[in-house]
Amino acid sequence: MLTDGYSQTCINKYTGLKFTAPSYNNFTRSITTPTNEIISVGGIFGYNNEGHIAKFTEKGTSLWTYAYKLDYYDFVKAVFFKTVNFSDILATSDGGMLVSGNVEQVLSPYGLPPPVKNWGLLSKLDRFGKVLWTKMLANNGDLSLTDIYQTSDGDIIAYMATDNGQKKTQSDHSYGKVIRMSSGGQVKWSTLLFHYLFDAGGLGVKNKRAILQAKNGNIIIGDVVHKTGNAFVETQEGNLHFFELEYASGKLNWESSYEYPAPPSDSLYLPDLVHLMELPAGGFSFTTSLYLSADNITNLVKKPVTINTNNKGVIQTINAYIPADGSDSKILEATIDKSNGYRTLLIENQGKPILAQIDVTGQIVWQQGYQTGQGVFPVNCFSAGKNGFNMFMSNFRSKQFRLLITDESGAIDCMNQPSNLSVVPAVLNLTHDSVQTRTDYIYDNYYDYSYPLKRDEDYPLIKITECQQTLACCTDFIDRVNVPDIHICEGGSYRLPDGTVAKDSGVYNITYKTALGCDSIRFYKITVDKKVQDLKLGNDTCLNTGTGFIIKATEGYDKYFWMNSSLANGNSYPVSQPGIYQVRVQNTCGSKTDSIGIFALCDFPLYMPNAFSPNGDGVNDIFRVSPLNKNILVRLTIYNRWGQAVFQTSNPNQGWNGTYKLGRADAGTYIYYLEMTGLSGHPFTEKGTVTLLR
Repeated sequence: MLTDGYSQTCINKYTGLKFTAPSYNNFTRSITTPTNEIISVGGIFGYNNEGHIAKFTEKGTSLWTYAYKLDYYDFVKAVFFKTVNFSDILATSDGGMLVSGNVEQVLSPYGLPPPVKNWGLLSKLDRFGKVLWTKMLANNGDLSLTDIYQTSDGDIIAYMATDNGQKKTQSDHSYGKVIRMSSGGQVKWSTLLFHYLFDAGGLGVKNKRAILQAKNGNIIIGDVVHKTGNAFVETQEGNLHFFELEYASGKLNWESSYEYPAPPSDSLYLPDLVHLMELPAGGFSFTTSLYLSADNITNLVKKPVTINTNNKGVIQTINAYIPADGSDSKILEATIDKSNGYRTLLIENQGKPILAQIDVTGQIVWQQGYQTGQGVFPVNCFSAGKNGFNMFMSNFRSKQFRLLITDESGAIDCMNQPSNLSVVPAVLNLTHDSVQTRTDYIYDNYYDYSYPLKRDEDYPLIKITECQQTLACCTDFIDRVNVPDIHICEGGSYRLPDGTVAKDSGVYNITYKTALGCDSIRFYKITVDKKVQDLKLGNDTCLNTGTGFIIKATEGYDKYFWMNSSLANGNSYPVSQPGIYQVRVQNTCGSKTDSIGIFALCDFPLYMPNAFSPNGDGVNDIFRVSPLNKNILVRLTIYNRWGQAVFQTSNPNQGWNGTYKLGRADAGTYIYYLEMTGLSGHPFTEKGTVTLLR
């Protein structure tokens, strides 16, 4: 952000915003960037079910919003992609972002609804939403990169969930993988989580896993694996699985596992591991939701929990967070204040959201409930900002969604509702088979593709402020009217006032700070003009049908001026008569005119001279095909009486000047062999003699 040098900061205590979008959409994750901008990812419910990414200022002003789809179709191999599911996002140190999830390949494009196969997706974007690169991972089953984490050296740890279908025999398996990649997406190691009878088959690839780089540099992961029973994929034994991988190699250092209960009414339950932190005194704390009761068997109620372990994953204590009426609730996400180790939990209880902050011991510091608009706006995700929290509320049944920006204690007066959570100790003491992992097995190799994720189009949002309380009196100014329209030549660049170098077409934004500290946002429209040198009309051609046709110039220019007209048109032009047709383009890169000949004849008759005199008088010095012959020259070869080739060319502008091996050829008779192709494409040849006169 740029500032004008004033020290006063203008802060909204809270803001309640409602947005209207062009289509039905939902959110899955939200983050706050180091500059306190808010980014959300989700999906659009429509024909192609595109992904959706939106970026907002810290006060909720939309900077840009785009739809994303996979731009790849192979009609020969019948490879079609449709739905883009974003499951995670993280801000990168260069100001950009990484998004992960999966893309659905339509296996039967003619069926309704068609079966699909999920491919893992990882994509890098710059801070303006432009896609820089994309990785697509595939094997025989369904894949999804459910969670990503950036390590201290900038590398990426990704959890790849796998589902090859329900486990019917011991040989059936669906084992996840942990992958370490460079910041550019190059794989450094990939560790298969081979658990024998425990796997993740039959229940999809959408569950969240928790990832952390510990102080010792190694990778800690909270996962869920299960055994399945009958053909209905009933979970017989679900286990929380905690483990550590060596950062350098992906080698397993330790693991622990604990069976969790599930009621018959929710036998397929798989908990999300939404957060993981290293405790100040050592050990780890995992955040999830479990069905618990006094005896872990009867009267099971779903509860948000924090599970504290030692540094080998052995459980020490469990804290459960229970509403006053004892009803089911679950944790959706959690964030951490690294300055004091306090966590803020986003909890859903009977459809209503609650924010609760807990200290390092798991005790509640504060809690706050919120309205959901009679259930129209269920909570999706949230992130921690500099002065509060950013909460997204939406569903696929409405084109509207809410963004609540609270103060640092979670308050937003127009939306507040009372909350009465209490913290109680809990236990997991079911007898179970310990999960044992072999990381040296090789199963389910995946294949890496580079199919492009495409930023499809702007996805405009209309904002309504429902409530707001400001601590200082200034107003954000967003100028969407006076937008500089800047053109640069292909291969060039433009430096924005904040130092950003723009090389691609798009809308860029810069946020300034006003005298009182409010945002003043300026937009710049950058257009990359195509180099005029690339303009071409193609080869001369003919009116072989006699009815006319359309000639087309190279695509990519804004305006085309045909036949010296002052009025711009598109890149196509209808012709019905023979003649020479011209088109001109002009932009930042310069100006160029190209022409094409349209002839009545498609195959020109051949007339070659029978003699020439290369004496330098400018008359008949060169033996060549006449420029008036518009056939396409393939090859012209001249032979002497001994069958030696004395000259050969495929250039219609060249001919024989009567020399051979840097000397003058003897006078006499020579044989020529001419190969040409008519404008119709018909090939033909001619053989004859020519006399060289001295």
